[in-house]
Parts: sequence; C-alpha cells; structure tokens
Amino acid sequence: MLADVRHAAPNYEPLIVGAMARDLLLHYQHGVPVARATVDIDLAFAVADWHEFHSLRQALLSTTSFTPGRPFQHRVHHRDGLPVDLIPFGEIERSDGSIVWPEDASVMGVLGYREARASAATIILPGGKTLFTVSLPMLAILKVFAWSERHLRSPRKDASDLFLILESYLNDEQISRLYTEGAHLLEADTFNFETAGAWLVGHDAKKNLLESSAQPERVLNTVNTILQTEVDVEGPLRLVGETGTAAEQSRLLLIAFQQGLMSEITSNRAVE
Repeated sequence: MLADVRHAAPNYEPLIVGAMARDLLLHYQHGVPVARATVDIDLAFAVADWHEFHSLRQALLSTTSFTPGRPFQHRVHHRDGLPVDLIPFGEIERSDGSIVWPEDASVMGVLGYREARASAATIILPGGKTLFTVSLPMLAILKVFAWSERHLRSPRKDASDLFLILESYLNDEQISRLYTEGAHLLEADTFNFETAGAWLVGHDAKKNLLESSAQPERVLNTVNTILQTEVDVEGPLRLVGETGTAAEQSRLLLIAFQQGLMSEITSNRAVE
C-alpha cells in the first residue's frame, strides 16, 4: 500500500498515525498483545491548502491502486481492500490546530501532527523498505487530543490505545533510563513499573516537542489542561472510566504521564 502511495504521489511522504502506528511500535516490534484490531490505516500528509490535498487524493485515485471510500470524504480504499484515511495538516490548519472539511464543514483537530512528523520514528520493513510513523510518546499526545474530541461518539477506542502505551512503554530497552532520568521514581515508596513507564512517556513527549516544535507550549498546555481535569479525583473521571480496568490505577498512570510532561528537561539532546 505504501509503495502504491509513493508511486502515485512521489512528492509526498506519508506519516502513519493511529492504530497502525500502535501496532507497529508495540505489537510487531515488542510483542505487546493488542486487544483492539486495526481495521484501517491513517496516513497524515503535510499540505499547504485544500487544493493541494485534493490534488494528492486525486493522484491516488487516478491509479488502479485506489478507489473512493465511504462514508468519509477523506477515505480511499486500497486495491487489497484496506480502508485508508488521508489526514491533512500543516499550513492548512486554523490557528487552533484544527481543519474544517470543505464538503460538510466538519471540524477535525490536527494539533500535534507537525511535531509528530518532525519527531517521527523510522520503521524498516522486510526488503529494506522504510516508513515513518509517529513515535509512541507523540502518539500518546495525539490520543489524548483524539479522545477529547470524539469520546462521546467513539468511546473507549482512544482511551484503550492511550493506556496501552502508558502500560507498555517501560520495556527492556528503556529500563536502564530509570537510573539516569528517572532516579526519583525509584526512590518513591509507591514505585511501580507501569507508572514509571507512563512518566517516561510524558518525559519523552516533552523532549520531542522541545526539539521539534516552534511552539511547544501550545501543545503542552493543551494536553495538560485536558489531563488536569481527568486526573482530579473529584472530577468526572471520564477518561479512566473508559479503560475497563481499575480506575484508580488508570488515574495514577495519567498522573505519572502528566508529571512526565511537566518535568524539567536537562538536555535537548535526543535519547539514544
């Protein structure tokens, strides 16, 4: 599918976001079980305006590899049957980080997509083919925004993905970092690996934002505002209520994630 995209639109490099990014970075790379199946793939493209986006979409549809999709105006279907959602971001955005689909005036948030592209992870596929996917820390940010925007009409989906990232981040490759960047976590009486991993997700997301964004505070403040309400023990606890697991443990994971996001970064050098 990606080869067909590149063949049809060679001037654009897609960024994989959404559930497929989750699967690539957690399931296929580290063997983390995934409960929610991936039924489509989200590809994000940086474009200047709607004319450029429609030209990109038409370039795909002008080949035999893609056909128009329904019910969404930004969906196409690959010849193998896979639904593909095309998500524009970049100069096409409004000042609040949203886009307005011209066909029906529906609004979609794409805040954080620029930073996700600038800090993307590189995946090497069989045969040496490469692709770019949003990193896990930035995917967690995007999942918070997606949940805030659509949890009333699509409950549980974004929440389950977010908590899977928070619970699974502290793998063998990351654990040594607890002794350097997260030593204070080891000293806490309430230490556990899952909340330590959630803190690292937030910490790494902030690093990504500081290194890749011209306005990191814009994204940080927005996600912090959402989390502040959702970690309040006297608040609605809507986000933790969608996990299907122990609400208090989920709340503690969100608190750790938030604390990582607000943590002090001592160096802007990317973590090796």
